[in-house]
Amino acid sequence: MKKIIPVVCSLFLLTTFAFAQSSDSEDEEVAPKATFNIGGINEPGDQFIKLGLMPSFPMNFDGALLVGGAGCVGYNRFLTNWFAVGAEVDFGYHPTIGSNIFTYVPLLVGATVQPAFKKLEFPVSIFVGAALENYMSKNYFPGLVIKSTAGVFFRATPTWSFGANFVFTYMPQWYSDSKYNDYGIFLSAEASVRYHF
Repeated sequence: MKKIIPVVCSLFLLTTFAFAQSSDSEDEEVAPKATFNIGGINEPGDQFIKLGLMPSFPMNFDGALLVGGAGCVGYNRFLTNWFAVGAEVDFGYHPTIGSNIFTYVPLLVGATVQPAFKKLEFPVSIFVGAALENYMSKNYFPGLVIKSTAGVFFRATPTWSFGANFVFTYMPQWYSDSKYNDYGIFLSAEASVRYHF
């Protein structure tokens, strides 16, 4: 009897220790690891805010409209790890040869496809919206705006990326008398910063 009690106590301690180790290892396997994949892979629900500045080059005004500047503030939300939808507010100006200023403020909605390779991200976007356009106290609203962009960004940290976009903007003006119809084509090179959250 004296030998049985120590043997039973030893077996009880060994089985308790064995079960404790297996439950600890199960907890380690179940617990998710909080890691960030710097390779530019986003998840559904990820968002970013973009700020950009650019020179703007008019392409079809025969020198009547000079090189101007533009900027944008945008918000995007990923629906998948490579597809996002969002909105932008742009602002821009162009001086004319007559020392006047043509200004425009487009409000845009659109979609972005963004493949990635390691720390580089390659967004391609299309936006459509309406603009308030002003020239010599004359306003035109709503002016259709179609804007497409293609760029490359470097994801420096999990929350910041820096890059450039090449921007094509088409802005037609349609009037009841079609002889006054006109359109603008602008090309831009945008330097941008994005905050990811």
